[in-house]
Amino acid sequence: MAFVSLYFHSIDAKNRLFIPAKFREQLGETFFIIPGAEENLYIYTAEEFDRLSAQVLEKRDRSSQRSFFSNAYEATVDKQGRVTLDAKHVELAGLTKEVAVVGAGRRVEIWAMDKFSEKEKTTSETINYDDFDF
Repeated sequence: MAFVSLYFHSIDAKNRLFIPAKFREQLGETFFIIPGAEENLYIYTAEEFDRLSAQVLEKRDRSSQRSFFSNAYEATVDKQGRVTLDAKHVELAGLTKEVAVVGAGRRVEIWAMDKFSEKEKTTSETINYDDFDF
């Protein structure tokens, strides 16, 4: 099932972020967080992370493998539904207090609010819905 919807939450002083219940159900007990392609973070289910890992390993490029696996970490949520984000990832994504938690099909994305707002503005100006069959 695809991850859909958009939520706005805050990161606390200990880098804990609430993961919406709908996403927690789909992610399962253990999931993986990696740096995203656009100064954001990606969250993958264990199954999807295994699929991506196989693709990285097939490339037989040690640098890519090292980068991918060393920047990934296994995560779980606490009893309050929060995940603790790695400080390195928080810095890489430029996350501050307010963030967007975005359903993006095969993954969940975490964005700094200002970056997400700017990206949404740019995307809404360029997407052509006539290219899709609804």
